[in-house]
Amino acid sequence: MLMRLRRPSVLLLSTLLPASLALAACGGSDSDEVKGLDAVTISGPVGEAPKLDWKSVMTAKKPAAKVITEGDGATLKKGDVVRVEFTLADGWTHKVPFDSYDATSLSTLVTVGTDKEPQSLTDLLSLGFADEIKAGQKVGSRIAVTVGSDVAFGGYLGSQAASLLAGLDIGNEDGLLFVADIAGIAGPEGTEEAAPAWAPKIVETDGAPTGLDFKGTPKPSGDLEVATLTKGSGPVVTKGQTILAHYLGQIPGADKPFDENYSKGTGLEAVVGGKDASVVKGWSQALVGLPVGSRVLIQIPPKLGYGDKAQGEDIPANSTLYFVVDILDAADTPPKPEPAPEATPTDGAAPTDGATDPSAEPSTDASTEE
Repeated sequence: MLMRLRRPSVLLLSTLLPASLALAACGGSDSDEVKGLDAVTISGPVGEAPKLDWKSVMTAKKPAAKVITEGDGATLKKGDVVRVEFTLADGWTHKVPFDSYDATSLSTLVTVGTDKEPQSLTDLLSLGFADEIKAGQKVGSRIAVTVGSDVAFGGYLGSQAASLLAGLDIGNEDGLLFVADIAGIAGPEGTEEAAPAWAPKIVETDGAPTGLDFKGTPKPSGDLEVATLTKGSGPVVTKGQTILAHYLGQIPGADKPFDENYSKGTGLEAVVGGKDASVVKGWSQALVGLPVGSRVLIQIPPKLGYGDKAQGEDIPANSTLYFVVDILDAADTPPKPEPAPEATPTDGAAPTDGATDPSAEPSTDASTEE
């Protein structure tokens, strides 16, 4: 039976002290520990969760990468935004805290040769391997990366991001194994279809949408309009699922978008449809039922958008919203935990009538709640 010889007792959630203090390791024997990929055998086809056969406790510090399988797809170049499926395994416990192939997990986006600020749990975890996705590699490749948890996440251990890592039971100096599959260049994948007459023209730079051209476009119809420009080849998005999306939003007459994420190398994770939807109603009604890989252009009337409430200076009240949306991935949404029972407040702790601001405006991005 494998003995647990050395593992710091402090976990990531408790790292609120400076890293130099909190990451101190306990002493112990290293006799049953093996460095890097010598501790594990990785098998299985690209596109499916890898099979891991552990030989011993794995140690790792600085990142070390190895191409397990070389793909035969497009060659990556600097600046490409690629979609990556990945598995994270802990070399000490041999558990898999995260696997994007799981039905409730999304893949992540990595911009080749560029750093990014994490916007989600998958973004945060991808810091462990993102620098090893490099120009010259090919779509369809599988890459294994070993790295110490303190090296992978050291810059975030004293921040709010630590709470996202808390439930993964990763020690501060555990060796981590990432197995990353380069699934493809982020974008629509499927059969192209003709745009209808109501649709504005999509303006692109280097293949990515940068705006909408409304010249010659008829006035908004007042109804929800959905144009499928690329019909995806993936699974159909169902009500209540979480999607990973690229998007750009603009209103008629504006000379630039009010929001977009194509240029940022990040993807929006949003629940579409159902009581927990995190997007405007027009998004939910338009996207549920479409297959992953689709690119759609949506015309959203005010009643399914922001209604009679202005959103800052860029979206006046009663605006019709136009969105380009690429559905990059979809996953089942994990159920929300049962809320803890509320304690009865004392008179001094009771909230005032103004504790909730009814005039607070939602964000102007596509993740605004219904």
